[in-house]
Amino acid sequence: MMKRLFLAIAPDEAQLKQLTQLQASLNGEGRLVPRGNLHMTLAFLGQCSDTQQEALSNALARLAHQGRLPAFEVTLDTLVHWSRPKILCLKGVARDPQLLSLFDLCQQLAQQQGLHTSEHNFTPHITLMRKAKTLPELKAPSLTLSGHALHLYHSQSSEQGVQYKVLSSWPLCETK
Repeated sequence: MMKRLFLAIAPDEAQLKQLTQLQASLNGEGRLVPRGNLHMTLAFLGQCSDTQQEALSNALARLAHQGRLPAFEVTLDTLVHWSRPKILCLKGVARDPQLLSLFDLCQQLAQQQGLHTSEHNFTPHITLMRKAKTLPELKAPSLTLSGHALHLYHSQSSEQGVQYKVLSSWPLCETK
């Protein structure tokens, strides 16, 4: 069975609270991303077979066991409107070499499995609103996202809209 999958970092409870407070202050036209769907994508994988998912999961489990999935920090502090996908996001700059290393690793694993890889440079961001028409005039808070676990998500369509379900998680480790 084919599943629409992606690798991402989930905000912790305090960060989710900060993000939902920011969402509450957005008065633009659009559709807020549900609290449970807020995340920072490292690799959109597209449609994956069970075989590809298993191979990817095994590779990530091996890397986690070897301590090769690095923990990181990134500060998201700029509210942006991307007109092409019509989304409003909180974004930052990938300055932490550990974050860049983890992004590259996720892209390499996707490529090895014949899955989708990004054609864009990595811009760390969390999408707050879809079908956004404009950028609201408000100051974005500064949110420091600490990556402690990498999650494999399944994007499932339902009558209530798209829901993201965590299928597997691997701990990120502090590098020495």
